[in-house]
Amino acid sequence: MFARWLLAALRKHGAATLVPIHVIEDGQLAALADDDIDIDIDIDIDMQSLAQEALAQALERTGDPTPLPELRLVEEGAPEQVLAEAAEGGAGLIIGRLAPRGQDQVFRLGSVARRLARRLPAPVIIVPPDLNTMDLGEGPVIFACSAEPNAEGALSFAMDMADKLGRELLLAHVVHEHYGWAEAYLPADTTRRLHAKLNDQGRERLDHWATEHGVAGRQGVVIEGRVTDQLRRLARRHDALMIVCGSRKFDALRRLFVTSVGVELSASARCPVALVPSDYRAS
Repeated sequence: MFARWLLAALRKHGAATLVPIHVIEDGQLAALADDDIDIDIDIDIDMQSLAQEALAQALERTGDPTPLPELRLVEEGAPEQVLAEAAEGGAGLIIGRLAPRGQDQVFRLGSVARRLARRLPAPVIIVPPDLNTMDLGEGPVIFACSAEPNAEGALSFAMDMADKLGRELLLAHVVHEHYGWAEAYLPADTTRRLHAKLNDQGRERLDHWATEHGVAGRQGVVIEGRVTDQLRRLARRHDALMIVCGSRKFDALRRLFVTSVGVELSASARCPVALVPSDYRAS
């Protein structure tokens, strides 16, 4: 649904294409060959026919059963590999996540979306599975500005989306709470001054970064707290269309200990989240 909406919106500003791809994963129907399991289905049915039927049912659930033109059904290869190769030379990927909005499941993102989010062959937009046209935000595109050099690609993508979709671009910079439980030992006036200092430093950093990157005239907001929590709240408050985050592309070792803000946000936000590699440049 979101992909169709985005395609129609982008076509108002020039040529845009959508390439639907469904990867039939190895072993998806392996159980059909198990003699110990009684499954009421003709195992001689072509895998692609089964996939076509499942996709038709999925489209029915979106409220728009129109078949997807030029749908590619792929039976060989890991899904993330197939999608990554297909994204080469394209503007990006759109993929659904596992958990519906507002549901805190243990596995919220899904294995394919998680691997693509960490690999990022191109900008990857991750969409809640229950999002429909009525739920799309009427507000801005929020750019989660870390004020670091690796955020330049995400800024380029966010500006491109905001301009083409006719939305405001909101620069959001979150500063961490450095004092935590220590505030319990401080007078209230001292605590207020500490928070004011944090926000002033955050505003100075955001203004400097925005000036350096030519977006000083765009609306910006500085908020304090846990990054993912604050960005989710900001998106709800502004009825955001989407949130755009840059990626630090952690190596395998660091991923064992550190969760990317973008990955965590894309698994839990109520709106689509775009994860953008640092070297992205809008065409």
